[in-house]
Amino acid sequence: MQHKFITTDNYIMCLEALKELKDLPRDMEKMGLFFGNAGRGKSLIIERLSAELDAALVRTLGGWTAKSMLIDICFELGLDDKGSTATLQNRVIDELTEHPRILIIDEIDTLFENNKRILLVMLRDIHDVAKTPIVFTGMEQCEKKFKKDAHYYDRFARKIKMIPTTLNDIRRLCDSSTIKIENDLVEYLHNKYRNFRPIKVLITALENYCELNDYDSVDLKTFKASEVEKINEH
Repeated sequence: MQHKFITTDNYIMCLEALKELKDLPRDMEKMGLFFGNAGRGKSLIIERLSAELDAALVRTLGGWTAKSMLIDICFELGLDDKGSTATLQNRVIDELTEHPRILIIDEIDTLFENNKRILLVMLRDIHDVAKTPIVFTGMEQCEKKFKKDAHYYDRFARKIKMIPTTLNDIRRLCDSSTIKIENDLVEYLHNKYRNFRPIKVLITALENYCELNDYDSVDLKTFKASEVEKINEH
């Protein structure tokens, strides 16, 4: 199958949220939170969005100190990473004030797990002073953790809870196949798997089967006859 990015419903929601944050007036809160369980494409989505919107994407690390976090942010912004922690933070603020840009912090759960609340405070300060959009991404429970601090939580102007893979998502994935996948099979794949990874494996095997048998389309009956589904039984 063609290995291309699939525009999922989660991607569309996140794209719209980022554009809205970017367009908010300077005096409004511009923090965002994208959260949801594993398997909902968060990493692929934010990588795609950061490239499309020229956002700075930084992944949290368990060993982060205040200074190492700022060094990583400076690197993504193309700034000099030498100096004290205060110097680096001011450098980031100055850059984002003069050249507004979305800053995405991925895997924010890491900071909760390692009791690095001071880093969250520093990120909030960058947002407050530079008036620039900052978006956190994390697992579903991170929203509950932020809710415990109303002063912080109230800054989230956009909150997106990633939803499970939809029928439309699976249909778009199937449309990227080199063969036509009929509606009854699309619905079957969505109802049984609801996840891109196993479906991609099945579609690739199904394409090989169809090529060998000279089929240019496949429905549920043909899919069952092919027995390619046994791949996911091992």
